[in-house]
Amino acid sequence: MIKALKSENEKLSANHQKLIDATIESIAQRGLGETTISHVSSLAGVSQGYAHFRFKSKENLLTSSLQYLSNEYMESWSKIFEDKKLTPIDQLSKIIENDFHPRIASRKKIAVWFSFYSEVKFIPAYQSICQDQDQIYFEQFKRVLSDLIKNNTTENLDAGEISETYLALVDGLWQKILFDRKNYSNEFCKKLIYKYFKSIFPNLIFKK
Repeated sequence: MIKALKSENEKLSANHQKLIDATIESIAQRGLGETTISHVSSLAGVSQGYAHFRFKSKENLLTSSLQYLSNEYMESWSKIFEDKKLTPIDQLSKIIENDFHPRIASRKKIAVWFSFYSEVKFIPAYQSICQDQDQIYFEQFKRVLSDLIKNNTTENLDAGEISETYLALVDGLWQKILFDRKNYSNEFCKKLIYKYFKSIFPNLIFKK
């Protein structure tokens, strides 16, 4: 009986993930307004009844996909900031690599991020899910930069300002990846970021 229940729970979990993946795919293809439970269910190969039972409403399904991406992203960068064996420059390099890794910065996932914080109706949902995590990321990144400034330059640099600039660059380059993939590959965007930091810390040697 226990084995049967475990198998059923695994099946439910797999169906849940299929629906989240299909929602991300649908938002990337159709946008938030045109994404429906019916379309997502069909795309996922899961019954519409199960989707309604699991998520109750289209809004819950949409915000669940954003919550999934937010958790995935937080897990990826928190591991880097928490690794005490990494030097500040290694942490900076790994953060850059992570922010432009195809698993994180895929066109589909970027499309979901931009859909939520560019549509007025869903801005409160975006803030509710992402605002605290965004602040933690900012503070952790600023701490890394503060250590780099202290150990690698005598110039009067502001870690907070550099952090804000970096986050703005990531947003802008993610947008380029989404809308101009011919000229802005993930690898090309990473190179631009490394050039930016080399202009600030010319003596740094990045291990990629």
